[in-house]
Amino acid sequence: MSVTYYTASGQNNFNAVTTVGLPVWDKVLPVPNDAVVFRQRFMQTAASYSPLALDTAYSAAGSYGVPSSPTFYLVDETNFTDERGGLLSWDRVYARVPTQWSEPEEFAFTYPGYVVPIVVGTSFPVTAITASGSNYVLTTTATGISANDQVYFSVTYTRGGLPYSAAMFQKAVAASSGNSVTIAGVLPGSGAFASEAGTIRKSNPGRITQRSLIVGSRVIHDYAFSTVPSLDAVLPLVNQFTPVDATGYEAAYLSTGSATIPTSAEYAAMINGNSELVGETSARRRFLGNIYVRSTRLVPAR
Repeated sequence: MSVTYYTASGQNNFNAVTTVGLPVWDKVLPVPNDAVVFRQRFMQTAASYSPLALDTAYSAAGSYGVPSSPTFYLVDETNFTDERGGLLSWDRVYARVPTQWSEPEEFAFTYPGYVVPIVVGTSFPVTAITASGSNYVLTTTATGISANDQVYFSVTYTRGGLPYSAAMFQKAVAASSGNSVTIAGVLPGSGAFASEAGTIRKSNPGRITQRSLIVGSRVIHDYAFSTVPSLDAVLPLVNQFTPVDATGYEAAYLSTGSATIPTSAEYAAMINGNSELVGETSARRRFLGNIYVRSTRLVPAR
């Protein structure tokens, strides 16, 4: 016996799947404007229902505020409800392949030792420190220092009524010969500086052994349609940065010449060029349906 159902728009036997709700967007990624996933309510007689094939493109693209490009694909059918009278309702979940995005995280990375031609320049006094955006301007009579040079500074100061001291290698952001050297924001405390004193000089850093440093890393997320057997071709793993010696063994210390790959000079150039290293081998997982995500951690060369 057939059953006729009456709705606000007239008769409907619901033998064919019918939309009974508008698309509702889900917030699934912590980035702005991430219109990636939505769900929409459908209804049909239970006897007529059969699952829609995964990866089916959304048929009403261009309507209901769902863009025609990029394509949204079915990734799940869920929230099944018995509506009585032989009717079944459920949500179809659609998603597009997200674009790449990244997020910051602190990470402890073990850096190799490396030998460089040590440059120890003349030591100049630091007489004042001024915050400038995210940088700090050190007032000094220093000469021979240019932007992107490595410097070593040791300073003491009072800030917010509290005494501080800092001594470290850092790259110069800018320099005005005989007047000032600007460094990236690394000095603790808040408020105006007082009682500043210290020294600064041009100096290339080097390490005779490995050193584990906690640094600000960047985790990149890449997405693609795939199947488990095809993951290595579609989203191949990115391996961790691993220096080796001339025989191919992992190296804890980088040397000159061709004794290691990279050489110490090449590694020093990575540091000066603000290069990023792969901090650990990528991780992969299923995002939604047959959309997979690969996460890769990058750390700054230090």
